[in-house]
Amino acid sequence: MNIGFIGLGAMGLPMTRHIVEAGHDVTVASRGRVPIDMAVAAGAADGETPAGVVDASEVTLLCVPRSSDVVDVLQAATPALGDGKIVVDTSTIDPDVERAQHERVNASGAQYLEAPLSGGTVGAEEGSLTLMVGGDADVLAAARPALDPFAATIVHVGGPGTGQIVKLCNNLIYAAQTLPTAEATTMAAKAGVDLRKLHDVITHSTGDCNAIRTRIPFEAVLPHGPASNDWRPGFMTDLMAKDLDLAIGFAARSDTPLFTAGIARQLLGAASAAGYGREDFSSMGKIVRALGGV
Repeated sequence: MNIGFIGLGAMGLPMTRHIVEAGHDVTVASRGRVPIDMAVAAGAADGETPAGVVDASEVTLLCVPRSSDVVDVLQAATPALGDGKIVVDTSTIDPDVERAQHERVNASGAQYLEAPLSGGTVGAEEGSLTLMVGGDADVLAAARPALDPFAATIVHVGGPGTGQIVKLCNNLIYAAQTLPTAEATTMAAKAGVDLRKLHDVITHSTGDCNAIRTRIPFEAVLPHGPASNDWRPGFMTDLMAKDLDLAIGFAARSDTPLFTAGIARQLLGAASAAGYGREDFSSMGKIVRALGGV
């Protein structure tokens, strides 16, 4: 299959490599020259522009940071959109903006899906991402050869916008887990508790959650955790803050109460202000540690 990929960041570049390795003809575009050269070295072709990528491809994937980026890419790709083209947006953006992009692309005669991702950079490297897909199920069936190389789980969650809503729910829960994980481990460390033993107990008790297994904000507790690896981001602080902003905004428009999201967002903001914006989002724990004097 001829597949396009626009947005070769920390997620997009390894996803592109998996597609190339699966034997597809891949055409790419991105803002930076270095990731394009890396993709070309892996076997992709340089499409130069979004329109060039879409023109060369049956299915084009987008993986860009923000709602405005998706809008801009699709605006640039408009001349190449039409019958026989499928666009799949794997970015995490505002659900209402995403619905508008469904309408925009479908009006051109092309077809559109949203498929935001979960699994972080590790999942992208391993090809084990989870995709939550909003749009037409028949379009998903046609696009699956482009998605299977980097996804372990693909779930069709509903119509336009639902994929983004599910993604925001997921990230809301993960951010919320990470804050009490930071609070509990800071309290334990301050009291002299061995955090490895705390981890062993909690992972076999009712406090178990993904954050306690992956995001303890203390060095040398989790060998593969960000804190033990210079806070290398599986998911950046600034991006989690962006996603919570999207969740809070959507909740406000839908009259849905959110309590923990606002508190977690404040900690993420403090982490960004402290210079941790490009570190893993569990760096909010460094703020909790500092406030606790640990």
